[in-house]
Amino acid sequence: MKKTSLLLVTIIPYMLLADESKVYIDMNPSLLSYSDNGTTSDFKPTGFKWTAGYIVKDFDFVSFGVEGSLLLGVDNDVKSKVKNSKGNSFTNATVSIDKMYSLHLKSVLPITNGFNANLYIGGTRGKLLSSSDQSSSSDSFENSISYGIGLEYWSSADISVYANYMQYFKNLNAIEVGIGFRF
Repeated sequence: MKKTSLLLVTIIPYMLLADESKVYIDMNPSLLSYSDNGTTSDFKPTGFKWTAGYIVKDFDFVSFGVEGSLLLGVDNDVKSKVKNSKGNSFTNATVSIDKMYSLHLKSVLPITNGFNANLYIGGTRGKLLSSSDQSSSSDSFENSISYGIGLEYWSSADISVYANYMQYFKNLNAIEVGIGFRF
């Protein structure tokens, strides 16, 4: 908690005194894929992700930022019957994401005027639950290194459209397409 408070106390004055728009908010639906989970079929939950970010340093050829995100409104995927790799059957199998938070460092590489390629590296904390009539996973938070790549276009009105591929956990990735606003 002390580290988070120190980080906020350090970053907020820079955000308030910035000469140009460096604070942004992104929002997007997340099409998640929970695979390599021991079953022969993948689960496809969906959710809505909110992201707040700040561009910390601009260079001619690259910019660096930090962003935090929260995945909300997850629609769980339920399968009436699945099999695992050993041939065992499970009924009413569900994958759900109770909560998921991420903190990433972002590098922005300009391609052309307004178009950027983005690279993300950071960490994710989440509660992923899998259950069926025959078994259930533990109800605890997991932590993971997460990373991703994306493309974005910023208009002159400080509105963006973007698409990202994110790997949150070893067996959970997402395709995200959304819009952003710069302040």
